[in-house]
Amino acid sequence: MKTSGRRACTDVPPSELDRILSCSHTKRCLLKAGVTTVQQLLALSADDLLQIRGIGPVIAKDVLQAREQYLQLERQEEA
Repeated sequence: MKTSGRRACTDVPPSELDRILSCSHTKRCLLKAGVTTVQQLLALSADDLLQIRGIGPVIAKDVLQAREQYLQLERQEEA
């Protein structure tokens, strides 16, 4: 079987983004764009996400939803 040299989606190294995101494709796109921390991810707008190569409207929406869920859990833990 011939491979194209591309990494499989499961080949993304662990990162702080694992606290929010489960999709390795999305994490890989963010990491390539220099987004390596939760704080950096929280600072991105929907337009910022759409400027990242490999992230389209559907993935951006998923990221924003995952981010909101993360923030809700953080608020609950603080209470």
